[in-house]
Amino acid sequence: MHLINQLNEEQRMAVETLNGPLLVLAGAGSGKTRVVTYRIVNLLEHGIHPSSILGLTFTNKAAAEMKERVRHLTQHHVLICTFHSLGVRILREIIHVLGYKRDFTIYDEQDTEKLMKLCLEDMNIKTQKQDAKLYLNLISKAKNALQAPENIDSKLLDLEEKLFPDVYAHYQTKLKEYQAVDFDDLLYLPAHIFKTYPDILAHYQERWSHLLIDEYQDTNEAQYAIVSHLVSKHGNLCVVGDPDQSIYSWRGANIKNILNFEKDYPGAKVARLEQNYRSRTNILNGANALITQNSGRFEKNLWSDRGPGERIKHYTADTDRGEAGFVAEAVQYHHEHHDAPLSQMAVFYRTNAQSRSLEDRLLAHQIPYIIVGGISFYQRREIKDILAFLRMVHSGSDFVSFARTINLPKRGIGESTLVKIRLAATKENRSIFSYCEELVYGQALQYPIKLTAKQREGLKSYVDILRELKQIHLSNSLHDLVTGAIQCTGYLSYIKEDIETHDDRKENLNSLLAKAVEWELATEEPTLSGFLEELSLKSSLDEADTSKEKVHLMTIHNSKGLEFSIVFLVGLEEDLFPHANSRDSHAALEEERRLCYVGMTRAKDCLYLCDVRQRFLWGTTRSQRPSRFLREVPHEYIEKIRSSIPSRTAIKSQAYAHRKVDIESELSEVNEVQFIDDMDQTLPEYDEFKVDDAVFHKDFGLGIIRKSYTGSIGLIYKVYFAKDNSERSLVAKFAHLKKV
Repeated sequence: MHLINQLNEEQRMAVETLNGPLLVLAGAGSGKTRVVTYRIVNLLEHGIHPSSILGLTFTNKAAAEMKERVRHLTQHHVLICTFHSLGVRILREIIHVLGYKRDFTIYDEQDTEKLMKLCLEDMNIKTQKQDAKLYLNLISKAKNALQAPENIDSKLLDLEEKLFPDVYAHYQTKLKEYQAVDFDDLLYLPAHIFKTYPDILAHYQERWSHLLIDEYQDTNEAQYAIVSHLVSKHGNLCVVGDPDQSIYSWRGANIKNILNFEKDYPGAKVARLEQNYRSRTNILNGANALITQNSGRFEKNLWSDRGPGERIKHYTADTDRGEAGFVAEAVQYHHEHHDAPLSQMAVFYRTNAQSRSLEDRLLAHQIPYIIVGGISFYQRREIKDILAFLRMVHSGSDFVSFARTINLPKRGIGESTLVKIRLAATKENRSIFSYCEELVYGQALQYPIKLTAKQREGLKSYVDILRELKQIHLSNSLHDLVTGAIQCTGYLSYIKEDIETHDDRKENLNSLLAKAVEWELATEEPTLSGFLEELSLKSSLDEADTSKEKVHLMTIHNSKGLEFSIVFLVGLEEDLFPHANSRDSHAALEEERRLCYVGMTRAKDCLYLCDVRQRFLWGTTRSQRPSRFLREVPHEYIEKIRSSIPSRTAIKSQAYAHRKVDIESELSEVNEVQFIDDMDQTLPEYDEFKVDDAVFHKDFGLGIIRKSYTGSIGLIYKVYFAKDNSERSLVAKFAHLKKV
């Protein structure tokens, strides 16, 4: 294989070891994706059939990139997917052995929270919102640890958790009744089936003879069990990972899975990838020194031949606002004086709350930014509403989707009536939709419920809409079905009630239509179930686009797998980073240190470490102590700095501040915006702005243009205002915006 010549010695050993257990210890930036890809290519060249190879990773984005690389190099299709996607694939084939239908629905976090509230109501448990989340968290932990409800010892639980086994059992019963699974079931149920049904396991062992697992340090008990079951016959398992980058214990990840690999698989070969192709030596040496403070790890010596580069810069600000100002000025300096692309700069923080002051200062400096890992497109209300209608078309048993859609628009079906319908459908042993259909059209019900005339008419219109959508589904494209779900339900009229958000929500629905078209074109056999499954497995990180010309803001957890030329790691203070939750736990402190290591090793050329003396934290201003992690990076790799930019830029910043004051004074006498009823009369003139222009509005203050488009009444701007952290859609001819 000519590709072998592109690899270093350790990479080559990993690629050429084709059979038996193999542990690839892949340090940060050591080219592990290339190794995994080339190893698959080598398997194919040695006669292993493409369908016999299974690759598993943790994000759809990473899986898609790896799959495309293999296809480009070999013209073969190899199954490379996330663990959860594999779980769906397996359950679609064999979940019937557990009494489910194959067209089950996948519930997301919002869906499961609604279901849990219904369960607690059924059990007469008075609850608050956090109680539902408490039980869901306990269920998630139990499933990740492969614990069934009957295997939980209530004697070991706290007083407030004593009811948990019963709640867990009822929750699972309701999921099955609604023909739904939650996200954890996608791992829990396959592991359970493999353990319980040896003949089914044997089928999958024959299907996949060679397994490759990426990011093995992030696997939990359920993932570990699935892999162990699948490889127990052939033993051909290659795992790639780095204990120093294990940062997801709060999600159930067990670092012992990778640390104990040689014990679990005696005779396993170990390849250590120690050459780093990403970072300058000063950054790498500083990160290496930090992580050696941990005990639970494999020793390795990461090195780089990219040259020493600049020393790591350490800046201490008086306040978090000063820290944010420093970052904004440094970003501006690198961009303007060194032509550094904004897309190659990132700011990492420990908690989401830290982004607010950073956003304010970047906005004030007219620096465009994007938050990675924020609310997913598919979690927006209008998207979830239309997808809920599609889910009702797909599975009439989905009560959570029924409850979400029945009053879109309002049909007079209140909570008490929903409960009656749900309980009666259960007694009749019918799906929710089938029961409602019989209730308004048939006479065959043993347990009919009484409805008012308005409710009956409303329920009839709902049933008619779903019948129509089901007909569209039978004979038309997915795109037609999505269009029908928007039009037949009257959803566009429904969202018109909120004038401020109407245009944005309509644009989002158009994006959903575009997604349906794209997905149909890219999929060999497009189906509604496949489309819903695809969207259910999407995360906000999969949507992240690091190519956009904007500074990237994100938590350090979300930085995993990314790299940037210039990185700012902010908030390096005790009780913030390391977090206060790690105070009394050695294991938790070591994970916080690994998290810092991950953040540092994302930087290619320049790394800033920042802390403050005072920070507004947990509702009050607190005096802060520098993080111990700052002391653990040797002085020879750090340069303590007092300013981020030359005085010329500082003067420019001061001039900007004076200009802001002048504009505020100039606009202080502008009258309130008057809306004009007679659209034929002469309209006031207005300036036209571009996306990312900074503007001033007399009521809302400084803002930045996020989007511009033409509506029915002319040019409309979508503007973000830092003053109240809001986004507003403003009609250009009435807004009286002034450019800053």
